[in-house]
Amino acid sequence: MIHLEPPFCPKCGDPAPAIENLCGSCLKDEHAFDFARSALLFTATLREIIHHLKYADRVSLAKPLGDFLKECLDREAFSGELIIPVPLHRSRQRLRGFNQAELIAARLGRPLAGRLISRRKNTSSQTGLSRSERKRNLAGAFRVYGKVKGSVIVVDDVYTTGSTMDEIARTLKRAGAERVEVLTVARVAKDIYAPDRAATTAGVSTTQ
Repeated sequence: MIHLEPPFCPKCGDPAPAIENLCGSCLKDEHAFDFARSALLFTATLREIIHHLKYADRVSLAKPLGDFLKECLDREAFSGELIIPVPLHRSRQRLRGFNQAELIAARLGRPLAGRLISRRKNTSSQTGLSRSERKRNLAGAFRVYGKVKGSVIVVDDVYTTGSTMDEIARTLKRAGAERVEVLTVARVAKDIYAPDRAATTAGVSTTQ
C-alpha cells in the first residue's frame, strides 16, 4: 500500500510531484466541495482489494480499508463530524447486498448518516466521458431527505475525477450544508501511478 503524503493540492488533495499551491482545477474553482483527502494511492494491488470487496462479497476487507481511512481522517484537517457514505442506486445495492462506502465509513467512529442522501438516478458509466459530459450524466442523480447543517464529510472507496463528489456537494449545499469535505480510501493519480499499465505489465486483470 502506498500512503498519500504531501505535496498535494491543499484543497482537493490532488497529488503532484512539484505542486506548491492550488492545482489547476481548484484555481479555476471547478470543484463544488471544499476539501478532499485520500488515504492511499490507487495502485493495481489496491484495485484488486476493492474489487474483491465490491464484487466477490469479501466484506471483511472493509475493516482494514476503513482503518486506513480513519488514520487519514485523524491526520488531516477535517472539520466535519457527520459522516455521509456515497449512496448506491437501490437496484445496484439490491444486487450487491451492501454499500461498500457505508461498510468502510462504519470504521470511522463518528455519527453516520447512511440514509440522509439517496441515489435516485442509476447513472451510466463515467468511463471515457469529458468533465462536462460527466456533469450532465450526474445532474439530478442525488436527493437529500431533510435539512443539512454545518460541515459534513462524504465518504467513498475511490476518488477518480471528483465529478460524483461535486454533484453530491452541490446537492448537500442546496439542502443547507455550509461545508462539504470528501474522504476516500484511494485516489487515482495517473501522473504518478497508472494502475492499468502496471497491472498489465504484471499480468493482473483490472476489469471491473
